[in-house]
Amino acid sequence: MRRLFPLLLLLIPLSADAKDLRNRLGVGFQNQFSQMSSISVKYGLPAREPAINIQAELNAGFSVLNGTADAFFLGARLNYALVAEDNMNLYVAAGGGFLQQGELSGVRVQPAAGTEFFLFGLENLGFTAEIGVNLDYLDGFNVGTVSGGPAIGVHYYF
Repeated sequence: MRRLFPLLLLLIPLSADAKDLRNRLGVGFQNQFSQMSSISVKYGLPAREPAINIQAELNAGFSVLNGTADAFFLGARLNYALVAEDNMNLYVAAGGGFLQQGELSGVRVQPAAGTEFFLFGLENLGFTAEIGVNLDYLDGFNVGTVSGGPAIGVHYYF
């Protein structure tokens, strides 16, 4: 019986609170829409429960370092948390926007999946890592992975 009691304690469910991002504004950078980093603003949409995290995100970025390959984009997307934990959200996202690369301009659509995590003691600073697919229509239809690999970002929430 003494050996069984500690094992039974493991079966007791413990409560955990989800990271509540409802009605919070996050400002930072993200590089998921193109190879260049962008200014990013996230807003947690109102929901009935803290475990339901839906965020609207706006991104804008530009590059003028090389005059022949100037680039600009403006995009928006929705992030939906499939798993909302105390210091981490696993989410899927869908977005789109306007993209210009040199002389070409067009539309980019992007399905993605990722995680946003918050380090212990830094509850307002979120780090993101994600992967997805870029569906471009610039000069014909083109498909590629997000930035050739995982995209990263950092946001501070107010």
